[in-house]
Amino acid sequence: MEEKLALIADALDAEKELITPEKTLEELEEWDSMGVIAVISMLDKKYKVQLKADQIKAIKTVNDILEYMQAR
Repeated sequence: MEEKLALIADALDAEKELITPEKTLEELEEWDSMGVIAVISMLDKKYKVQLKADQIKAIKTVNDILEYMQAR
């Protein structure tokens, strides 16, 4: 899981210590429009996960991103 958390931190250009499964994305200043695009791109490239708009809107926590990563 640490590797996946590090991938999320890298995509968001955030400090790794800030990225925990229970962290809500609205708590992260890096979760802005560019952060969303970076995470979507990482999921597509590394995990072949392509999210629809409603799925993206439903992402509220780091754990939500992890669930998409673990689905593959």
